[in-house]
Amino acid sequence: MNLAEICDNAKKGREYALLGNYDSSMVYYQGVMQQIQRHCQSVRDPAIKGKWQQVRQELLEEYEQVKSIVSTLESFKIDKPPDFPVSCQDEPFRDPAVWPPPVPAEHRAPPQIRRPNREVRPLRKEMAGVGARGPVGRAHPISKSEKPST
Repeated sequence: MNLAEICDNAKKGREYALLGNYDSSMVYYQGVMQQIQRHCQSVRDPAIKGKWQQVRQELLEEYEQVKSIVSTLESFKIDKPPDFPVSCQDEPFRDPAVWPPPVPAEHRAPPQIRRPNREVRPLRKEMAGVGARGPVGRAHPISKSEKPST
């Protein structure tokens, strides 16, 4: 039995699981566990045999996790998940982190805006053009004759 082959197969099983190729991963896990089992039968030292049994147990747990992932993925393919009670199947599952689809907007004409009637009341008084100071908005110079004397 080649120990490097056992290590290589365990590594490949993990890599395939990480890549999402779960079927190949499970084949490698099953094979490496059989190889470890055969190796343990040939080992006479109980301490070494115990360590190999521990490695096999850890790989078995990894294998069970891969099987669980495959089972979860398979449950997405069926119409109704078997894990939900019957009462929950009547109402659709609502994830609080997902917003519902938008509600269609009603397309109506915008309401008419009432504008004040400008003809009834002007906003400011119209000036005659030139007041006591002269035209609005223009400064006019004061001549020397118009300056007040002190």
